[in-house]
Amino acid sequence: RHQDVIVPIGASIDNNMKQLSITSFYYVGLLIVSPLLVCARHVTGFASPFLVHQRSHQRHRNAFPCYGTVVAYTPSSTTPKSAAPNALQTSSTASYLDSLSIASQSTAQIDENSHSAAAPPPSVPMDTPARQSLPAHLTLHPFPNKGLGVITTIPISKGEFIGEYKGEIFTEQVKDRRYLSSQTKTVEDEEWIQSRIDRGQSLTGCYVYGITIPPTKSNNFEQNQRIYVDAEDEYHSLWTRFLNHASPPNNNCNPKSVHESYNGEPRVWFVACRDIELGAELCFDYGDDYWLEGDDVV
Repeated sequence: RHQDVIVPIGASIDNNMKQLSITSFYYVGLLIVSPLLVCARHVTGFASPFLVHQRSHQRHRNAFPCYGTVVAYTPSSTTPKSAAPNALQTSSTASYLDSLSIASQSTAQIDENSHSAAAPPPSVPMDTPARQSLPAHLTLHPFPNKGLGVITTIPISKGEFIGEYKGEIFTEQVKDRRYLSSQTKTVEDEEWIQSRIDRGQSLTGCYVYGITIPPTKSNNFEQNQRIYVDAEDEYHSLWTRFLNHASPPNNNCNPKSVHESYNGEPRVWFVACRDIELGAELCFDYGDDYWLEGDDVV
């Protein structure tokens, strides 16, 4: 029954001894070569008449399972950086599964760290509209001798818009009445002061930004006037009230303003005056008018 198999490989069938010898050689070769060709078919898709013949013998069908290995994956120069956490290099199925677990843990840790970087420290309560207006790429941090400050968690390019400076709008007369103890207060001023106290807001007058209004035909001013944006009350301002001072060239933000914007009100905003690196505190120059004699200006 093996004659049709033996003849193609040049075997002689002159006598029974030779037939037995060659038949033995055939099955020994079958045992050696079969798993190799099965592996070759799994890896390359190659099929041969020998394997088709072998699969007709049920007793050999699952006798030699082929355990392949997972091909190592090495990211090329064109591999996106986002694929880096999954760039696994391994030589066995077990190692591959282990590395999948490691990569999953690493990705989760990266996400957790990113979330922690974007969230404010637990010691800084975010319980006012000004604090809650903080963009996701910024954080509030306490600084010694300065109070709270603003840190960026992303790089910011020179000229990029930083944020609006908003607050209550006062004329110079109203500003003086409410913040100077020498001025006589109106009933409205007293109610305003009591409202600040009831809501735990300070009354320092240190968050007032002055804008010059030049004389024009429409306002009939004989000389320059001043109008003020007061961002001290955290219930009537934005996160920019927390920007600290830095003298040039250490400042990285500059304020810009117009006395009358599209809505008829003054507008103040900040832009980056230079490239700002990740992790830097956002600061601007408060100007000479802010400081009193004896202040330690840095």
